[in-house]
Amino acid sequence: MRRIIATLTLLGAAGGVQGEPAIQDEPSLVFQRICNVERGQDDAAEALARDWEELVRRSFPGAEMTVTTGRWMTGFQNIERPFDQILIRERHLDAEMRQDFTDLLMADEGFRALQRKMLDVVDFGTCTETQFRERP
Repeated sequence: MRRIIATLTLLGAAGGVQGEPAIQDEPSLVFQRICNVERGQDDAAEALARDWEELVRRSFPGAEMTVTTGRWMTGFQNIERPFDQILIRERHLDAEMRQDFTDLLMADEGFRALQRKMLDVVDFGTCTETQFRERP
């Protein structure tokens, strides 16, 4: 199992870091999606993870997103025939910041091009999504 991790810092609504770091009262909101990688597409999944990291780092300085390839147990993962998977994880201060980040991504042509590449790499029917607050 090979692993690629891309970690960046937090995004403000205007697309950049807002002010100085401060202690927040509520734990951060985490959104993650895990999808099975189509058989034979492991190298393409790793390249996609690197491209995603580069796009977010270049286009959205201040965003916090992790893209990892590996294996996790989900409802679509068979322990006897495991699939390689891709995990996309975002961390935001609140739901409004997550929506702002999503809107920025969806308006970016480079991001939309990466999503089109994902059609050949990921089995979208196997994707599972979770959203939770981090523990303090």
